[in-house]
Amino acid sequence: MLQSDHITVMRRILPSLIMLAVSGCAFPETRWEKPGADEKIAASDLSNCRRAAQQETFQAAPLYGFGYGFGPPYWGFRHWSFYESDRFYTENRLTDFCMRNKGYELVTIKPPQATPPSAPSPAPSPTPEK
Repeated sequence: MLQSDHITVMRRILPSLIMLAVSGCAFPETRWEKPGADEKIAASDLSNCRRAAQQETFQAAPLYGFGYGFGPPYWGFRHWSFYESDRFYTENRLTDFCMRNKGYELVTIKPPQATPPSAPSPAPSPTPEK
């Protein structure tokens, strides 16, 4: 009984430890920049490019739901996860292509560097009183 309790506790703790470890490996933050474009224009262009990329990807490989031409999902296309990941990567590539065609460049935002505390200045030596 004691061993099964240990396994149950580890099943609860292990995912949290893995998520904590992976969160330290976060990707650097990026943004699209273009000379003469402010954040509003860049956000609008990015939104337009994403919408166009979604439409293009959907036209190239439409997502048919349950009941469109085949039976339950396991009878039709067997690898939905691969299909969805392909759509995701295609949309991202098309979005990047669109933004670069509009003159944007993907820039990595460097986090502010913490300056190490400077060594305390030595205290003035007391002068002897006369």
